[in-house]
Amino acid sequence: MMTRDLPAVIILNYNSYEDTRRLIKSIEKYDPGLCLIVVDNASAPGERQKLRAIEGRCILILLNENGGYAAGNNAGIRKAMELGYDAFLLANSDTRLISGHAIRDSYAYMKRKGIGILGPRMVNESGQDVSGMIGVDRYGRTRHELTDQIRRCKSLTGAFLLISRQVIERIGYLREFYFLYREDTDYCIRAYKEGVKIVYYPPVTVVHRMGTTTKSVADYYYYRNMFILSRENYHIGSLELALFYLFRFLRYSLGIIKGRGPFREKPGRLRLLWRAYCDGVRDVRGKIRI
Repeated sequence: MMTRDLPAVIILNYNSYEDTRRLIKSIEKYDPGLCLIVVDNASAPGERQKLRAIEGRCILILLNENGGYAAGNNAGIRKAMELGYDAFLLANSDTRLISGHAIRDSYAYMKRKGIGILGPRMVNESGQDVSGMIGVDRYGRTRHELTDQIRRCKSLTGAFLLISRQVIERIGYLREFYFLYREDTDYCIRAYKEGVKIVYYPPVTVVHRMGTTTKSVADYYYYRNMFILSRENYHIGSLELALFYLFRFLRYSLGIIKGRGPFREKPGRLRLLWRAYCDGVRDVRGKIRI
């Protein structure tokens, strides 16, 4: 039986039914009885038809347009708030639980310590650490910072992020103009500036396969949104950003040219990279046609 004294789990789905099904199965095995809200970001018709098979095991929200990571999660958060839940777990479809009561244990620690945002240790399928705390500089660049210790920090990855209702009421919802990538970092920075307690909690481990539904557009949004993150949170101007990133984007380009993978894909990746640079300088936001 579901209780509002536990978090509502919000699972964002985009053409990733098998991943979503696998995540739900792991939650039912290791942390049963939670409210599951699956938000579909306008997947293909065949994918949506598959989702009907799990509708009885979750609340299913079918969006008519893919507004991105933040828009999808915001729809799930609004639904959970309407239902009266006190906390919300944002879970990417490409994550899964591997131990008992991971969500309950995380939430109990959050409540006991007065934490506003909490994230677990994340590993890949081989058990290697892939994400922990997120470091960010004034130019919007991020890096993973790994540790075995429970730590307060400035930012966490949004792939499996537990947020209290009080933080949503204080900070607001995730900003939707990023469309994809950096919106979780932006949210944590905003919360951190408001004095919200953000904690990395490695006693709980979650598997994250990483980027299973975004490979074709990852380069563009990943790099463009560094500019937006810098503007929004550190107020860096276009000229400074353009100069700072010019030679770095030349280095990124060289990495693509020298990197592994079919040569025929490299011209397309280079075009996306430099479009990200130009759009970043011009402060283009939201979803773009690729």
